[in-house]
Formats: sequence, structure tokens, C-alpha cells
Amino acid sequence: MSFFKSAYNLLFDQKAFFENRAGLRIPIILTLVYALISTAAGIPIIISTAAGISEGIFGMLVGTAAVSSVISAVVVWFAVSAFFFACLKFIGYAECSYKQVLAVCGYVSAILILQSVFTGLVSLIGTAPAVLLLVLQGVFLLWSVPVWYFGFASVCSIPEKKLRMSVAVPVIVMALFTVISSAGAILAL
Repeated sequence: MSFFKSAYNLLFDQKAFFENRAGLRIPIILTLVYALISTAAGIPIIISTAAGISEGIFGMLVGTAAVSSVISAVVVWFAVSAFFFACLKFIGYAECSYKQVLAVCGYVSAILILQSVFTGLVSLIGTAPAVLLLVLQGVFLLWSVPVWYFGFASVCSIPEKKLRMSVAVPVIVMALFTVISSAGAILAL
């Protein structure tokens, strides 16, 4: 399958995409690319935040923030995968490995890359209202649901009802976490 057909299927036809997927190589690459792109998109914010600091510390602060951002993206990938793995095991009694769940969650990085690019483009226009950014995060979270659903369906032996619940619980928790963490910025308006 060609790269463009695979990318299209991952973004828009996840059921077809996961019919022949295995291995961690592509999810690792996608996650690292996402980490780098989200870091690059966040650099202007880091620079504006550190603008009042002396020049000697400025470069070190920006560099440390960039490296921390990349490491954070990888740690979040492992944590989200562990959360889904726990839900699949405890809610669905699924027969799958953490490596398989990690691979499926790594494919979501393709959608997160688009989110980072889109959010970065919006920030170039000006400061976006917190509500708009929250809505964008919600849209991209919902776009990720079919990737998780069809990905886990392809690697886990689990009944459909339990699979839906095993995907819904982490998605609801992530949505609540996003809303709660954005509440301060929204209420400040």
C-alpha cells in the first residue's frame, strides 16, 4: 500500500488501515515527529515567556523547555497507552499485549501532528481564544476515537460492547482533564 493511501486510511478509513498493521516502527516514528512538531509549534510561546530573562539564561531555558517538551510527548504516549491497556484488561478482559496497545496509540500521533500544525498556524494569526483552542482539542480527540477503536479491535480479542466501553472511559477522562485544565483560561475571559 502506498504512503498516501496508508495516510488517507489512517486519517479517514481506520478500519481499512488496521487490517494489515503490526509492529512499533511506524508508531515510534509518528510519535517522535509529533513530539518535534509540537515542540517547534510551542517555541514561540516559550520565547515570549522567557523574553524578560537575561540572555545568558534565555538560551538554556528555551533549550531545556524544548527537550522537556519532546520527552513529555513520549512519556504521555506511554502513559496514555498504559491507561488504555488497563481499561482493555480490566473492563474488557482483552487478550492483547502492552506493545500492541502502544502501537495503536502511536498511530494517533498522526492526528496529533495535524493538531499541532493547525494550532501553530492559528497562533501565527494571533492569540486564539481559549474556548476556540478547547473546541479544537475536542475535535481532534473525537477524530482519534476511530483510530483507537479499530486499532484495538484489530489487536485485541474483545467483545464489541466491552471494546466500546474500554475506549469510552479513557476518552471521557481525557475530555474532562482537558476541560478542567482549560477552565482557568476560559474563566479568565
